[in-house]
Amino acid sequence: MLEKGKINAGEFLILVIVFTIGGSILTLPAPLTTIAKQDAWIASSLMFLIGLFFVFITTQLDAIYPSVTYVELNEKILGKWIGKTAALLFLFYLFHLSSYLIREMGSFFTTQILVETPIQMIMIMLLLTSIVGVHLGLEVICRSMLIFFPWIILLLLLLFLFLIPQIKLENIQPIFGEGMKPIIKGSYENIALPYAQFVILLMITPYVTEKKEMKKAFYKGALIGGSVLTILIIFSILVLGADITARQSYPSYTLGRKISIGNFLERIEVIVAIIWIFTIYFKLTICYYGLSLGLAQVLGLKSYKILLFPLGFLILTFSIFSHPDIVDYRNFIAITWTPYSLTICFFLPLLLLIFGKIKKKRSASKSAKVPVH
Repeated sequence: MLEKGKINAGEFLILVIVFTIGGSILTLPAPLTTIAKQDAWIASSLMFLIGLFFVFITTQLDAIYPSVTYVELNEKILGKWIGKTAALLFLFYLFHLSSYLIREMGSFFTTQILVETPIQMIMIMLLLTSIVGVHLGLEVICRSMLIFFPWIILLLLLLFLFLIPQIKLENIQPIFGEGMKPIIKGSYENIALPYAQFVILLMITPYVTEKKEMKKAFYKGALIGGSVLTILIIFSILVLGADITARQSYPSYTLGRKISIGNFLERIEVIVAIIWIFTIYFKLTICYYGLSLGLAQVLGLKSYKILLFPLGFLILTFSIFSHPDIVDYRNFIAITWTPYSLTICFFLPLLLLIFGKIKKKRSASKSAKVPVH
């Protein structure tokens, strides 16, 4: 095994929660509200239910060969060459997702906080920090997550608590004002981030020691993470209104600016920024870890760590040059990202699950027919 570290089910639970929230807490409310208007919270709930189905697919895949990663699973089920090809498609998606997360972080900082700082410097700093985490291994990543997780939860609770006086119930009315069509459309166009990406965690599951508890932890993590995102969207609509939420690039960051307690506690949007920085960092590190480990397995290397800096250079270059400007980047996310993600993270794993079940069944039949002497 290229990775010798082990984590328990409790650490995996926190990993799933952070993975679900990371990358979505700032960016999800706007595109979802643009389509579903004041019913975006219903669309988010629908996405969450579909997300549980993705968890089911992922756990079923893990049950076929629980001791191998998703990359190795492709080779075991599909054979060496077809399996490697399918694994490389998955790894390119991980590469693309890592570039997306770095670009999103850079765009946020250079438009909201450090407006005079070159975007490349923000991305380089995030990437270098992530490289350090991946180099230290899975156990260190998860232990670090354990340290920061209570602070993430505390800051979320404070955010929601301070926003209660700003709530306007009329903002969420009328419910089902435009019927089910925009709700379904909004759910489809935003399902890729984060729910379709649960299959990425199959790069982590072989190293979870408590296999029976791991499945429960996966569902609990998705449940908690999905609930946080839905509550955030509800607050965005109740406080800002559907129109303002749809027009903002980062509505949840704008929520922080709305907080005003007794004329002394105001504009604490830094709470949202800190939550997002922590969660997106850990999501990036998980994706980067899966990418480097998976590529090392495909290439038959003895260590994934020698790939970290070359991959980092490629990710940084790709994130800068793949989209010439923010408009092209946003259009790609809005139009292409969902079908692209569903193809790699849902349809291909679903086919793999079908083939894997058939192969297991045939192997079991052959074993049963072998005479016992």
